[in-house]
Amino acid sequence: MFRTQSTAALLLIASPLLCFAISIQDAINQRPELSTLGAISTRFPSVLGDLTTQGGTLLAPNNDALTQYLNDAGVADIGSISEASAREVVSYHSLPLSLRSTDLSKEGGALVDTKLLSDTFANLAGQPNVVYASAFGSTGQEQAPTDLRIFSGIGTPANVTQSDVAFDDGFMHVIDRVLNFPQPCTKTAQVAQLNTLFEALQKTNLTTTVDTTPKFTCFAPTDAAFQSAGVDVKALTTTQVADALKYHSIVGDVAYSTAVEDGKDYQTLLGVPVTVHKRDGKLFINDVAVERGNVIMSNGVAHVLSGVLSPPTTTSPATTGGSSTAKVQSTVTPNSSGTSQASNNNSAVHLAGGAIFGVLGSLIIAVTSGYLSL
Repeated sequence: MFRTQSTAALLLIASPLLCFAISIQDAINQRPELSTLGAISTRFPSVLGDLTTQGGTLLAPNNDALTQYLNDAGVADIGSISEASAREVVSYHSLPLSLRSTDLSKEGGALVDTKLLSDTFANLAGQPNVVYASAFGSTGQEQAPTDLRIFSGIGTPANVTQSDVAFDDGFMHVIDRVLNFPQPCTKTAQVAQLNTLFEALQKTNLTTTVDTTPKFTCFAPTDAAFQSAGVDVKALTTTQVADALKYHSIVGDVAYSTAVEDGKDYQTLLGVPVTVHKRDGKLFINDVAVERGNVIMSNGVAHVLSGVLSPPTTTSPATTGGSSTAKVQSTVTPNSSGTSQASNNNSAVHLAGGAIFGVLGSLIIAVTSGYLSL
């Protein structure tokens, strides 16, 4: 009897959730600010998926967030939402790992898989799309932590307003916005008002390519960046614009900020590498600061740049898998114990210059036309 009581006591001390664990649906129903989410999950119980049996993490939009989302979507009320739409929303807010706020708030941020596998929003060779959680800004490089935010597709990130609400084998974090569904590259550029970049994509007829190519990274200069560099897309030839866009692109896997290393080179579609720097509380591509990082796209990620990237004038495009170009380490995602585990999903990797779409044999730099500024 003594051994049995002692064992039970130890279990209660070591596993406090054992006594107080409740189902995910009950955890939602107990919070008045989640009554709208509760009504949706009660009407369509299947939308919670295996959160009900296997646990995980739910990023739970509060009532105001869901009301705004439904209004923006033109849905009159929760009674009008379809089960398919509800399932897509909940799947992008569901994480298979059980993650505390401390897992998500670490320096550098945390890139985590969701359960969003829809082809419309996850063109990633069969992998689910992701969210990026950070208390250190959109690139995870800010020197002082702030409130935890969840970055998703283009648009305003969500703030975590209540964290670490426990349920069976998982945690729920209440957020003040419905996450933005990942969009293709051109839609992302349009919503972000990257008009010059969009014009360049249209001029080169690359819109379909950048929208449908899986695992695509776009370094996206702002309109102000193009203007400051003196770049007039209309004055350049189609070839010059296409080459410039290739130097702002990585294809083959996704260069999230968590997957690239300080001081390392990464091959671009042009065959000339860019160098990543993490310093002074910012992420840099070459010497250009990232203005907003980790904008999740349906087929990869965009990093909005404060300047236009300029390939080295003495460097030729790679024709082999250049040995000087680093291979990116796997994306790191927290596991349920709060430590980290490596995941090969959605990590940026070294791209051999000669292996991608027949990389150019020479870099065209037209000084007279202003292409040198690219």
